[in-house]
Amino acid sequence: MNGMINCMRFRPKEGEAANMFKALAEYIRDYPFGGKHHAIIDLGTGEYALIGVHNSVDDFIDIMNRDNRVSDLMRKYVEPYEDGESFHSFSGPEVDLNSYL
Repeated sequence: MNGMINCMRFRPKEGEAANMFKALAEYIRDYPFGGKHHAIIDLGTGEYALIGVHNSVDDFIDIMNRDNRVSDLMRKYVEPYEDGESFHSFSGPEVDLNSYL
């Protein structure tokens, strides 16, 4: 089965980035995501993206179904976008490029 990749773009409120990253680091320490890789990238525009590469769709769904979701933790630290959403997200199954060789 292919893995699952998701991306959650957000922009911290003025002066809240360090507080959010500390809260996020503590969350990940206490409630590890597991999977292949998780990281935050700085998009260089005042926005960041949390990227997750999960072992399977089921692993991703398990994280999404947690009682204490990471998005709920982060929401108080982020500035909503013009559409009212705190995060812009997308996800999908990983394409196995080796199957094309």
